[in-house]
This record gives sequence, C-alpha cells and structure tokens, in this order.
Amino acid sequence: MKHTYLITILLLILTSSSNCKKGGLLGDRLPPATQEGKNTCGFLLNGEVWLPKGDNGYPNLICDYDETYNGGSFNIGGYRYDTQSRSAFSVSGRNITSPGTYKLNLTSSHRTYFSIDNTQNYCVYYWEDTIANHNAYLTITKLDKTTRIVSGIFEFAQVKQGCQEVRITQGRFDMKY
Repeated sequence: MKHTYLITILLLILTSSSNCKKGGLLGDRLPPATQEGKNTCGFLLNGEVWLPKGDNGYPNLICDYDETYNGGSFNIGGYRYDTQSRSAFSVSGRNITSPGTYKLNLTSSHRTYFSIDNTQNYCVYYWEDTIANHNAYLTITKLDKTTRIVSGIFEFAQVKQGCQEVRITQGRFDMKY
C-alpha cells in the first residue's frame, strides 16, 4: 500500500513536469470553452496554439467589465513571453450589456490589438488594421454580473504593411472580473 502511494505520487510529479515543458499544464492545447470563471484564455495564431505565458511583473492575462462605463465596457488582454518572441493581444468593446455577438473593428466601439516582437520584426496591429470583409467578432456567451463571470469566443484578422498577416481564430475565454 505504501509503495503504491509513493509510485502514484512519483507518476503525478513526472507527468506534471513533462506537461509544463510542453507549454504549461494544458500542453499545446487550447483551454476548453467553459463558462465557470476558470480564468482561462487562448486562441490559434495563424494555426498555432497561443496561450498567455511568461512574467514581466504584471499578470499575463487580465479581464475587466464595468457596466457603468460606456454603457458596459469590456476588455480582455494578455501577453506571451518566450525565448523566441513576445506578443500581446487585447479585445475590447463598449455598450456590452448582455450575452450576444459584437462585430469587431467596424467602429472604434469594438477594438482589437495585437503586437509581435520576434527576431524578424516588430509589428503592432490596431483595430483599423483589420482585413477587409473578414468576419471579426466577439461573442459573449455568459455575462453574470452577480458571480462576476464573463465567457465567450472571438476571432479577428489583421494586416499591416511590412508585417506578416495575423489570423486569430478559435479564441475563447472564461474569466472572473
């Protein structure tokens, strides 16, 4: 019994540390699309998994919702630092009062931001750098003002002269604010 317990503990430690080396506890997978306030977020960046990662002295993932500002102000943002590059993103909007789909980048009311700094270049994309006719959206699937949970999905694409095209797909978040 004692040996079985020790072997189980050892296997858990080994499994956990090998997952961390692959990119965190989730490995190289997107977090599940939940609505429980699990403080998770991720997306595919040009087909590759992007998860918040690293430490610059500030949290690598934030989420704010203020129902009294701009008719309901929402923002989610995060950054990723690793040995090869740094990147950051933000999706924000106003007049968000309930679950629903909000078009991104049509006006300054709903904005996106992405930046990337790697060995090839440094590019900053703003909401006005949206690819024309791309279906850029933010869908709030849960907005519980009592438990302070906001969950949803998002997608957008941006292009800037001299920079690679950025396509963010399968974006999902489940946050407490």
